Amino acid sequence: MVLKTINHLIYYANKHLHLSCLDNVYKYNELLHFLNVDEMATIDDDLSYIDKLDRPDIILDHLIDELKENNLILPYNEETIKAQVMGILLPLPSETYRRFLSFKEKKEAIKDFYRLNIASYYVQATHIARNKKWWTKDNLVITINLSKPEKDNKDIRNALLNQNVTYPKCVLCYENEGFFGKGKFLNRKNIRLIPLKLNNEDWFMQYSPYGYYDEHLIVIKKHHEKMHINSNNLRAMFDFVEQFPFYFIGSNSDLPITGGSILSHEHFQGGYERMPLMLAKKKEHISLGKRYCDVDLALLDWPNTAFILESKDRNKLIQVIETMNDVWLTHNDPKCDIIAYEKEERHNSITPLLEKKDDLYRFFIILRNNRTSKEYPEGIFHAHQEYYHIKKEGIGLIEASGYFILPGRLDIELPLVAKILANPALKEEYFKAYPALEKFAGMIEELKGSQVEDKNVLIKDYLADVIKGILNNTAVYKNDMNGLEGLKRYLEKVKERLNDAH
Repeated sequence: MVLKTINHLIYYANKHLHLSCLDNVYKYNELLHFLNVDEMATIDDDLSYIDKLDRPDIILDHLIDELKENNLILPYNEETIKAQVMGILLPLPSETYRRFLSFKEKKEAIKDFYRLNIASYYVQATHIARNKKWWTKDNLVITINLSKPEKDNKDIRNALLNQNVTYPKCVLCYENEGFFGKGKFLNRKNIRLIPLKLNNEDWFMQYSPYGYYDEHLIVIKKHHEKMHINSNNLRAMFDFVEQFPFYFIGSNSDLPITGGSILSHEHFQGGYERMPLMLAKKKEHISLGKRYCDVDLALLDWPNTAFILESKDRNKLIQVIETMNDVWLTHNDPKCDIIAYEKEERHNSITPLLEKKDDLYRFFIILRNNRTSKEYPEGIFHAHQEYYHIKKEGIGLIEASGYFILPGRLDIELPLVAKILANPALKEEYFKAYPALEKFAGMIEELKGSQVEDKNVLIKDYLADVIKGILNNTAVYKNDMNGLEGLKRYLEKVKERLNDAH
């Protein structure tokens, strides 16, 4: 059986994946073996259309169609087949790294590496383009993600606590490079990593296949270690922006609920696009004394409890950051529901972000606490229950920074809600046909009397209020007298600790 698309793939790899023509027959034979084909097709097609492609989706879709037409049944799903095929055509990791180092400018090297990730079908640009994104009236960002499933806080906690020793140990381990995939581990045949030295330790950089924002990258530690916000990792963040000053870098907190979806492996996230938090205005400057007069600390005008620290002096800046973190780790403030420890369980952490503008470091700290209660079993400083119909997942680095990733189900559910708002008489009929819509009953009741004619605009305004409300929920110090007094108590401790150190 002949699969002409194999020729198209080889030509594509020559043009876009740096495959040498000397390796064409070798790669062709590898593809024949994987696809269980034993006949070579003659090259009689016009392949010029491939020259202008920046991603292989069209060719891979043709391949899947040919497999079906020829009744070639492979024991893998379509995405695994596509990833495996592109992995076969990609250069080896060592060759990818050599090419990366061959560029004189880091920005050019990164540009080329990112392009390779799209061309290899690892960064799924076509899927990412389907995501919906807009800025809200409060200068926050909403995206409805259509490429990644929703996760539950309990699943995230269980993944941290119940780790079976497997190979690789988790989906972030560098051993995933070239891994065929099994069980919950996806095929990583077409991933390539760039080795880094950060704080004299081995790390790797890769891009996120889901790409929540521009050039969404992940920096993973070589050794499989649980996430920690500590001195070593804070210094690693500074080393990263020294090497890649055009990217920001940040970390989820190292606790469930306030952290990200993977807490079992030390990693950062970053990228080219600035988070809304990084554009926030300063609300109040905070003096740290003469010794730290060259470190500017300010409370941000932001829904949750966030600070910005700016300085050209890296060492002094790190001293202040470490002190703020150390004080927060054990800080108790019962008047504000803040308890640092309950028995052996820690509840305080921070969400840090860093960028470098010329020779100025700009470091952001969001104070976090993951306590739960009977009233708020999913988290006192997490999205409260009235918002679960929109967002229930943990509020990690990205959302806490004002860039909200809402679940893909909303792309189906919210247009139906709009139809109900336009014609309330249809509500019971829609609820019967789509039982999942019942969770929007409160939202519909709240909005049904609105005079806004375009119900989609009405819903967008509603979503803007919801995500701002969620950020307010995550604020450990609320914007009221009690919260401001509590914040003052924390900052006094920080100042005392800085003075005591000298």
